[in-house]
Amino acid sequence: MLQNVKKSPKFYLESELIEILKTLLPLHSVYVIGVNKEKNNRSVFLSPACIHKQKTIIYTLLIIGYKPMSKGLGEFMDGIYNQMQERCKVCAIYYTLSNATKQLDYGNNFLLKTIFQTPCIYRADDTLLRFKKYQLLIHPKVYEGIQKIWEVRMKRASYLLSILDSIEPTEDVTSRLMTMHYAMEQICLGLLYAFWEFKPQHYSLSYMLDLCSHFTNLPQTMFPKETYGLHRMHYILCNVQNIIRFKTNNEFSDRDSDKAYNRCEQFFEKAMDIGNKQMEELKKIHYHTYKTD
Repeated sequence: MLQNVKKSPKFYLESELIEILKTLLPLHSVYVIGVNKEKNNRSVFLSPACIHKQKTIIYTLLIIGYKPMSKGLGEFMDGIYNQMQERCKVCAIYYTLSNATKQLDYGNNFLLKTIFQTPCIYRADDTLLRFKKYQLLIHPKVYEGIQKIWEVRMKRASYLLSILDSIEPTEDVTSRLMTMHYAMEQICLGLLYAFWEFKPQHYSLSYMLDLCSHFTNLPQTMFPKETYGLHRMHYILCNVQNIIRFKTNNEFSDRDSDKAYNRCEQFFEKAMDIGNKQMEELKKIHYHTYKTD
C-alpha cells in the first residue's frame, strides 16, 4: 500500500510560482517530482566590473487542473519562465482532474506513485485523496505490457540508427541529424515507460531528456553542456526538427553529423543496458509479488 501524502517542505519561490500557475489555469493540485538549483556566477576583472550572480531553480511538476490547457505545454512552460523573470523554470506534466481520476480508477502506477509519494505544494480540495488506499498494479500482465513497449521503442531506435550507416556522407547532413533526433525520441520514450510507466503528451527532446535525468545520469553524461561544442551538439539534436522545416540552407558539417552520431549510438547502447537491468528488476517484482500473494 502507498504511504500517506507527504507533508510538503517549503521550496524556493514556491508561493510566487503557485500564484502564477493560478493565473494560467484553473488549478487543482501541484506535486513536486524533482528540484534542481543552478547557480550562474560571473566574475569580471576588467574595470568597470559588473558582478553577476543568479540562482535559477528548475522544478519538475505534476500539475492537475480542472480544464484542458488553452496553450500547448511548451508555450505554457515558456510563459512561466518569462513571468518568473528567468529565476524559475518548470518541466511540467499536466493532467485534467477528470482524466487523472479516470486513469487512477483504471490503474495508473505513475499517477498513483507521484500523487502519494511526492510533496504536494498545492491542493484545492481532497478529491484525489480517496485513491490513497489504492495499491500499485503488480501482475505479470503489467510487466508484459511494459516489456512490449520497451522492446518496440528500442527496436525502432536501433533501426533508425542503422539507417545512418547506409547513407552516404554526401547526402543531406540535416536529414541525417533529423534521423538521430527521431532515434533519441524513441529511446527516451522507452526509458520513461520502463522506469515510470509514463507516456508523455509533449514530445520535445529536451523535455524528455530532462524527465529521464530523474532516474539516470545518462542525459547529462552523454550530452553535457559545459563547452560550446557540447552545448551546440545538444542544441542541434533538440532543435533540428524546426531547422529542417524552416531552413533550406545546410548549416551543419559532416563532422557535426559524425560527432552527433557517435554520441547517439553510445546513448542507445547505455540506455539499452540500464533499461534491460530495469526490466529484470520489474520482472522480479511483478512475478514474485504475484506468486506470493
